Amino acid sequence: MGVVETRGRAPLRDGMTDEQEPTAAYYRKVAGEITELAQKSQLPDVQRELLELAERFRRMADYVGKRYPNGRGTIPER
Repeated sequence: MGVVETRGRAPLRDGMTDEQEPTAAYYRKVAGEITELAQKSQLPDVQRELLELAERFRRMADYVGKRYPNGRGTIPER
């Protein structure tokens, strides 16, 4: 797997990797952690932004759960 040169940015890798994508459970866990941080915040703007971020993670969990029903972050073989 080669590295694609970029100027002033992190290098991009070409081709496929063996790394698995995060699972729906991972995204839900992070959403819960962000929600906890929001609940501890005393600044309304920060609390609102964190809750919005947590919601985006929940939506990503739903998407990943539907896209990868085997729960492993890979598309099941047919």
